[in-house]
Amino acid sequence: FRMNSGPVGAPQFTTFMAGRQVIVTTVFGSGANHLEKTFTSFRRIPDTELHVFIYGEQLPATQLPGLQYHLVKTDLRYLSVRRDALFRRWVWPDQLDAEFALVVDGTDVICLQDLPRFDKILRGAKVAAATEWGKPIRIRGQDYTSTYINAGITFWNLPASREIRQEIARRGSAEYRGEYDDQTVINEVLHTKYFDDLTILPSQYNWRASYRKNQRVGIPPVRFWPRRDCLDGVYLYHNAGCLDEVLRDIAVK
Repeated sequence: FRMNSGPVGAPQFTTFMAGRQVIVTTVFGSGANHLEKTFTSFRRIPDTELHVFIYGEQLPATQLPGLQYHLVKTDLRYLSVRRDALFRRWVWPDQLDAEFALVVDGTDVICLQDLPRFDKILRGAKVAAATEWGKPIRIRGQDYTSTYINAGITFWNLPASREIRQEIARRGSAEYRGEYDDQTVINEVLHTKYFDDLTILPSQYNWRASYRKNQRVGIPPVRFWPRRDCLDGVYLYHNAGCLDEVLRDIAVK
């Protein structure tokens, strides 16, 4: 199913404050009222602004301290609010005049300890991300990749990556391949056209393993999700099924 293409995303700026870094998430529906468990954990990172882009008619009546809220409208070319929020989360940071950004899922990512500066995490690249666990994945363009990245946690050099992020958003508005095809598209774009601009991060920056319990995925076949009973060394935890357990035992080394 193909849709009309055209300019997408947030207004573009040519200036930015050197070294300024922001953390961004997009939410809609009830997600706007459930950030206290997850997104507020990033307040521990010094000299970094937290921005929430909310799809809806109005901002939440109760706004959490330390978070800056932005109300945005849905672009109907994405066919659903969810797809719009997933694809355009990577272009909204251009409104903030920052040099570096961390873009995260709003309702299932927790920051467990202070992060290094984002420029150090990027290591000179335009984008940095950790891979999903599992076997190699087929993608258009490059045909397959053994480093299929998870889209829920991505670091960006904003001025340098603007073209990449705009291309991801354009593809999302031009073709529909499911409600969660943003991860497919970001992998196709990065691995086929911008692989030399990508830093693959260790899993400590996007820890997906279950915590102190077993989880299964797939019907059929059933696979057991990786499990770990200690989170020492982990920076960012990303598994909705274990949030309560992690928040209960959040101390890490």
